[in-house]
Amino acid sequence: SALRQAVESGRIHSMILWGPPGCGKTTLALLVAQYAKARFVSISAVMSGLPEVRKVLAEAEQCFLRGEATVLFVDEVHRFNKAQQDAFLPHVESGLFVFVGATTENPSFEVVSALLSRARVYVLKPLLPDAIAQLLRAALADVERGLGREGLALESDALDLLSQAADGDARRGLNMLEIAAS
Repeated sequence: SALRQAVESGRIHSMILWGPPGCGKTTLALLVAQYAKARFVSISAVMSGLPEVRKVLAEAEQCFLRGEATVLFVDEVHRFNKAQQDAFLPHVESGLFVFVGATTENPSFEVVSALLSRARVYVLKPLLPDAIAQLLRAALADVERGLGREGLALESDALDLLSQAADGDARRGLNMLEIAAS
């Protein structure tokens, strides 16, 4: 896909990631920054206001002046009001940072048109059960961040059940695995 080619080449652009919870919007934003060798800054529209946005913009400007790229990830961008969303416009245009917004709502209705016109919208789908099963197996094996130190095993029927019950949501699948492990 166009997104994959842009990310792998390190030539990234501003974007809105639209998809259901747990489909990988945040992970994808992290990968965008990683491949572009850019600083990753994340804010949540639920938890942040204009003062925090101004602070992040000032930091991005300092990095820009030093020649460092920044990816600004705005989770739940649809929760920002029009004025808050408009605050990003001049900086997206100037290239101060690459804007990556994440939303579970249709951006055509929830994101201001000026910001939409400066970003490409990517529609993400719920994860397939096979992908969730792969993630759960990795979590069981991961010694550093997962359950690998516990020495747990999961029968294939149980893995299938958890993968289906996650309903396309990786976080839900991981949470159910943690509950089962405890």
